[in-house]
Amino acid sequence: MLRLAKAFWEIAIWRRSPAQLPSSLLLLGLVAAAVALLEVVGALLPPGPSDRILSRVLLSVGLPLLFAWAVLAVAKHGQRFLQTASALLGVAVLAEVVLYPLASLLDVVGSDRPMAVPIGALLCLGLIWYLLACANIWRAALDSGVAVGIAVSVGYFLLSLVLEQQLLPDA
Repeated sequence: MLRLAKAFWEIAIWRRSPAQLPSSLLLLGLVAAAVALLEVVGALLPPGPSDRILSRVLLSVGLPLLFAWAVLAVAKHGQRFLQTASALLGVAVLAEVVLYPLASLLDVVGSDRPMAVPIGALLCLGLIWYLLACANIWRAALDSGVAVGIAVSVGYFLLSLVLEQQLLPDA
């Protein structure tokens, strides 16, 4: 498990590409289960439990899988789906481990307090890191430049925000 976490970390810091992951349905299932578990844990963190845990899990696991499949199909790189999807979800696990506690801490502290500034800055840095990590995955999966990777990464992020606001208005 530690080797797997290290592989996702190296993808996140641009030292590896998704092509270096095994093309395995089992790996994708394990990483999807980890994302789902972290989503459940994240829903239980302050400001309070969410009553839409199942919707959150479906959105956090299903949306990246559907998006990756669609983008890779359009780009005629469907054979890269398992590795790309595993990398996206694996990096999402790393991001959730960092971002969920920071967001929860910001909720507890309150955005009107001076302590919220460094927490908010760390949260923004973490989000930027996540977007850049995903850009590396997309760049490699699509055999494209960094600009395309960033565009796809930001496009996915915006799509997920819109869908989350529509499907989970209380989130």
